[in-house]
Amino acid sequence: MIELNTTYIHYKNKESYTTLNFCKIQENNSWIKAVIYKPNNCEELFVRSYKEFEEKFSKIKN
Repeated sequence: MIELNTTYIHYKNKESYTTLNFCKIQENNSWIKAVIYKPNNCEELFVRSYKEFEEKFSKIKN
């Protein structure tokens, strides 16, 4: 389960990102759950499907 306002690491580039909110995006004429997130080194926002986010990011363990 993805948690909001939590830092995650991308599996490939090892950069850290913070989850901000959930939303819906359209994929193949269907609305699917998605995650809004931002890199910790800038203010740009990104959106990725919930499933893809789960596959490519891992939560930083404290």
